[in-house]
Amino acid sequence: MRKKRRDRGSNRRGMVCISAVVLVLLVTLFVQSNTIKQKNAIYTAQEAQLQTQLEAEEQRAKDIEDMKAYMQTKEYAEKVARDKLGLVYKDEILFKEDE
Repeated sequence: MRKKRRDRGSNRRGMVCISAVVLVLLVTLFVQSNTIKQKNAIYTAQEAQLQTQLEAEEQRAKDIEDMKAYMQTKEYAEKVARDKLGLVYKDEILFKEDE
């Protein structure tokens, strides 16, 4: 009879210890899960921001290519000659405003 009591007490202590270990593992898992969710939210926001920057830089590169193509045209050369150098065609008359 005495042996049965000892087995029951030992069995109960073992179950309590196992339950405590499982509980600690579950709490640790929950904390780690929340940490990972927070990092994921940060990374998702960062990804959206970087995607926006990428689109802006792609548009900027396209604008630069368009400007490069425009700068190689005769129209651009004439505009620069008129604006910066003050050149005109032979048959043009230039009027200046009085200040």
